[in-house]
Amino acid sequence: MKKINFTKILKNFVIAWISLTIIICVGAIIKYNLDLNEYINQDEPDVQAQKHSIKNGTEVYVVGSMHFETNNFKRDDLYTYINKVAPSIILYESDKQTANRMVNRTDFFNQLMSSFKKGNKVESFVAIRFLKHHPEAKVFGYEWEDRDRFHFKHNYRKNMGKLIGLAHKLNREKALSNQESKIMSDYHEVRKRYNNLGNSKTLYDFNNPITDSIINIRQTYVYHIIPEILKSKELSDDLKEFLPFHMNYWDTRNMAMVNNIVNQIKNNPNKRIVVLTGYSHRYYLIGELKKLEEEFNFSVKPI
Repeated sequence: MKKINFTKILKNFVIAWISLTIIICVGAIIKYNLDLNEYINQDEPDVQAQKHSIKNGTEVYVVGSMHFETNNFKRDDLYTYINKVAPSIILYESDKQTANRMVNRTDFFNQLMSSFKKGNKVESFVAIRFLKHHPEAKVFGYEWEDRDRFHFKHNYRKNMGKLIGLAHKLNREKALSNQESKIMSDYHEVRKRYNNLGNSKTLYDFNNPITDSIINIRQTYVYHIIPEILKSKELSDDLKEFLPFHMNYWDTRNMAMVNNIVNQIKNNPNKRIVVLTGYSHRYYLIGELKKLEEEFNFSVKPI
């Protein structure tokens, strides 16, 4: 009876598994680029672009977006608006290196991850399509450079969920004071309005002062008001350590983004700049940039 060579079988299995994984990954990246080519090679929309020259300071348009398409909001909605504004520069919500790789289409890891996510990416496809038809334009990243390192170091998304989840748990268990429970009830109501923004039908539905106010209130609860409640509660060691980092995160990240935007404004006088950002950041960026308009000779334009 012939002896079975389990080592050889295992080796062949590993080789086959690795080969199949490589094939799947390469196939996903190829599909991503085929979809991207199909999108960016579309004819331009019949929209009258802004033609007036800029002589008295840079114009800045802070445009909130959804990162992925929804049933209502499509990337063409964003592209049509940007094409109308006709910016010289698009600032993309990513760090500088990632934005450069995106423009050069060498961001293979992001391409791979995006190909497995539900829904079509919005901002990157829109930015690359705009460059295709307006090669004189530029795309730069402006994200907080330490964001990804911060997320990894503090396991940010998981710990943030645990933190807010704990506040809800304490409220359900009647472990909060009447005032604290009222805060959680108020947060629940504003969170419903915030979540409903995902059902917006047009770009303008989540780019206006009313939605900016809703988002501002929601973020204030998440990063300041609710954490203040939890300061006086019994927390696990990991959440106790995480809490101050969480409370500083939103301001730190957004102010870094503002500083990077201002650097681009200083380096590009008398230009039209579109800042693409997740709509949760829009109110913060506009509020801080408006404080600097006179100092750096630019104006934040309404959508």
